[in-house]
Amino acid sequence: MDSGGGVAFAKRTHGVWDHLSLLSTGGWEADGWRRCDQMIFKGAAAPTPAVTHERQAYLAYLREILDDVVHPPADPRWIQTISLDLDYLTGKLRKPAFALRAGVDPRLLSYWQWEYSYSELLQRFELGDRPFQFAQTLTSGLVTLSLLDLPRIARDRHVIVVAPEKMRDLDERWSLEPEHFTFLPAPRWPDRRPNGSLFSDPVLPALRTYAIRHRLLGDLRSVASTRPRLYLFELGTCAQWLIARLFRAQPGDSYLDMGRCLEAWYPDTPWPLKAPVTAVYRRAARAYYGQARYLALRARL
Repeated sequence: MDSGGGVAFAKRTHGVWDHLSLLSTGGWEADGWRRCDQMIFKGAAAPTPAVTHERQAYLAYLREILDDVVHPPADPRWIQTISLDLDYLTGKLRKPAFALRAGVDPRLLSYWQWEYSYSELLQRFELGDRPFQFAQTLTSGLVTLSLLDLPRIARDRHVIVVAPEKMRDLDERWSLEPEHFTFLPAPRWPDRRPNGSLFSDPVLPALRTYAIRHRLLGDLRSVASTRPRLYLFELGTCAQWLIARLFRAQPGDSYLDMGRCLEAWYPDTPWPLKAPVTAVYRRAARAYYGQARYLALRARL
């Protein structure tokens, strides 16, 4: 990007592979569609025509993501990513360790209450020999502070952000020109991190982003600019669905699935992050803002 080229980085962490493994093993339909209903409706739902439609729509969405994984664009600017390890700050997902890390963490099997295997999914679709890159590259960039160069690079582009409402002022925090900045709010996500499981924690919202993905895609495609466009996402799994379709139509632009990394520029808001990761974000925020500005922002909490 710094040299003027485009890039597409869709962050496929272990959660994506859990979803796709459940898809391939029938876990979504099992137990009276229990897991699927929890994801979509936050509880069991009677099989009305509308509910049946939503269930099938969600599975169709996951099949589209699986097709994106199995049939990626034949373009060196498209970065195929994977992370199967919960200890994602270590960056240990490198071959030949890849095969050794294809087992599912027992905590995830307990979370989903279903038996499945990453290795089975990788073998079924012949993914083991793909040139995967580490999905937590941008998080690693916060550790090294190299990601703090991104605002400087962004100043020569038209930046389009899909993220939580609090990030509407990212143009100010990155010193971007307002006429070259477009913000679209993402569906709201909890400010605090869940403590329980998909089935027990009241903080986890119903998953509805997939249902608005086509509208979001249309909105993003309609952003016109004379500059190269840089799309940034904090949008969960839907970001990778959008990036795959935007990149195929506009391969000269850049697309980064930022995940939680954008949170580093918001030390004045609650961070929905685990404690060990919070220290990394605080260090990055201090480095970007300087100690005085950082403390002033933190004082707003």
